[in-house]
Amino acid sequence: MLRRIIVMLALVLAGVLGAGSTAQAITGGSSVSAGQWGFVVRVNVGGDRGCSGALVAPQWVVTADVCFATDGEELGTGVPARPTSVNVGGIDVPVVLVHPHTSRRLVLAKLALRVPDVTPVALSTVAPAAGEAVRATGYGRTATVWTPDQLTAAAVAVGPVSADSFGWTGQQVSACQGDTGGPVLRTGGTQPELLGLTVASGQGGCLDASGSRYGATAVRVDDVAEWITNTTQDIRTTFQSYDSSSEGLGGFDLGNAADQVVPFDYDHSGKLDHLVLYRPGTGLVSIVKRDPADGTFKAVFSSTSGIGSFDLKSAADRIVAFDYDHSGKQDHLVLYRPGSRIAYVLKHTTGNTFPVVHHSTSGIGTYDLGDAADQMLAYDYDKSGKLDHLLVYRPGAGLVAIIEHDTDGTFRKVFASTTGIGGADLKSSADRIVAFDYDHSRKLDHLVIYRPGSKVAIVLKHGAGNVFTAVYSATTGIGGYSLADTRDKLLAYDYENSGRLDHLVLYRPGAGIVHILRHGTGNTFAPVVASVTGIGGYDMTGSADRIVAFDRDHTGGSNYLLPHRPGSKLASVVSRQPPFVRIGAVRRPVTAITDSTVERFSYPGAEAIFESMNVRLISGDGHILLADCDTTPVNQVGVISVHTTEQIGPDSAGLICFKVTGPRGRLDLQVPGVFEIRGDGQQSGYGHQLTAVVRTGSSAPTTVECDPSGSVQVGIGADPDSAPAILLQLRVPA
Repeated sequence: MLRRIIVMLALVLAGVLGAGSTAQAITGGSSVSAGQWGFVVRVNVGGDRGCSGALVAPQWVVTADVCFATDGEELGTGVPARPTSVNVGGIDVPVVLVHPHTSRRLVLAKLALRVPDVTPVALSTVAPAAGEAVRATGYGRTATVWTPDQLTAAAVAVGPVSADSFGWTGQQVSACQGDTGGPVLRTGGTQPELLGLTVASGQGGCLDASGSRYGATAVRVDDVAEWITNTTQDIRTTFQSYDSSSEGLGGFDLGNAADQVVPFDYDHSGKLDHLVLYRPGTGLVSIVKRDPADGTFKAVFSSTSGIGSFDLKSAADRIVAFDYDHSGKQDHLVLYRPGSRIAYVLKHTTGNTFPVVHHSTSGIGTYDLGDAADQMLAYDYDKSGKLDHLLVYRPGAGLVAIIEHDTDGTFRKVFASTTGIGGADLKSSADRIVAFDYDHSRKLDHLVIYRPGSKVAIVLKHGAGNVFTAVYSATTGIGGYSLADTRDKLLAYDYENSGRLDHLVLYRPGAGIVHILRHGTGNTFAPVVASVTGIGGYDMTGSADRIVAFDRDHTGGSNYLLPHRPGSKLASVVSRQPPFVRIGAVRRPVTAITDSTVERFSYPGAEAIFESMNVRLISGDGHILLADCDTTPVNQVGVISVHTTEQIGPDSAGLICFKVTGPRGRLDLQVPGVFEIRGDGQQSGYGHQLTAVVRTGSSAPTTVECDPSGSVQVGIGADPDSAPAILLQLRVPA
């Protein structure tokens, strides 16, 4: 009997183990096809509050104030008090600013990045009318699913209308936890219009809710359209200078023609928001970051004797930022000396220390680095979204290799050729290669190979095995830019502030020419910028001029350009970001809402599960769920098995299982006496990357990396003399 109860609970909460991705939200509603109303978003505040919302501008979302504060707390203009993210278009984007309305229960949230591929919702300026047919939407719970991944809409009718709110009703339709901020739409015209945002409901028919009343209450938006429009300023169409200097950057003077600049993730944040400035042959190196407090660039590291035991005493020395440990972060530095076969890999750790994690005097991954012409770049070879491969090549010789850091600490070749790559022969000493997001996928998984002075440009895609094919090939330049001059240079750039390096900047030092190209339909490239007078006030008339893209504002997008002139000390930071507009700071208390539909992420049915299984399931994001241990594996992925010495689980057998139902997941719980945790992979190479937080005896909680397709021992499983271990959390990272 107990086993049957647990199996039933597991199936209900998991949406029949995996149907959560297609289940309906808003009880009584129906699912909306992916992308139909992409402007409806999910808001996660601090991991303990979940809401819905609406994208009202490419970088702004509107939602309800109760998502950010509870009764009596104050909410003010500024950085959100809790880390907040918005899932829009399948991507989680951090919120960097919240701005509440002075009196209406509304908040505008500014995203770190723009969402250029989702059309914001139109704002209605006509008040709702009682009896009017509208659509209520949201990502809240349903009758059976905790945190649905698919949007739901329901046909409802407007009820009583007041100065700042209105009700809505429908046949057995109700808003549930997570539907706060859900857009209520007028859909009778050529496009949906935002009328209001749901904030409260009797939660009739909702999962794990005691309420029995249907319908809901919404805050009006129609009469605050001007407030929204005036606040949500988008990026400019033209570039302007933000930081201009004739003394270098952050204390590094850029006074030598040999000076180099490389963007770098110094603090392991996943953002290229630091710059490594170095002078090969002298040992001089600095790492600088813009301080948001005063807007100046400051050195976080500075040395006259190299970095991490690499002395930088050769004029040939070069540095590349690289994802050495496949973490998705370019937080390691590869320092190499072409012609001398020397290669180091450094990692920034505590303070200003850079320990060597790899060192070789015979090249890297059997590529010998024996020629002074050798070049290196980080590249996403396997379309993982990580720049965790190194492409090394020798222009003029046709020699090219792609190298991967293996789990045993060594480097190995995954591709090698002496005749170029994908039809590009690399027989010219002028040939250069850049990694590029050709198809706007957020992955630098294409290669642009170009030959300045010869008008040749090729874009390659890696296919099956070691096959590279050209998706673009021309001998007349690219996108109207001729590539006819040997001075021409190229880099990938986040022009739309979207977090994607999916535009190309082409420039000609000494000539003032700067073009920015976007790949459009088919194999076409078109200029979004075409200038013969430099960019953002920087004239590009110096033959030494160079440009790099980096993340000045720590947003996660390399949407600023740094044109600079080594040897002349000139540097300027340019972008299309709008000038700061003081929108008027607001600070006000937030009062409670009766029948609030904010999701608090408490595990549904937790009390009944504890009574029957002696396991406390506390909270989570809905993507790690209690499951039947006999669940049939799908594609070699089954369930996570937790073994204990206690009489827990079905039939008190000391075994409890969980199913991962999304690309990431978190579950906070308390399971006593745990001695073994087995991953959900049925064979090597399958299963989810899983971490567990355990506390053994009176010690502090520790994080344990679990084998995706094997077992990890904890507590007495790892040491028979150990105290019992309590499992506190399971997490599957993104």
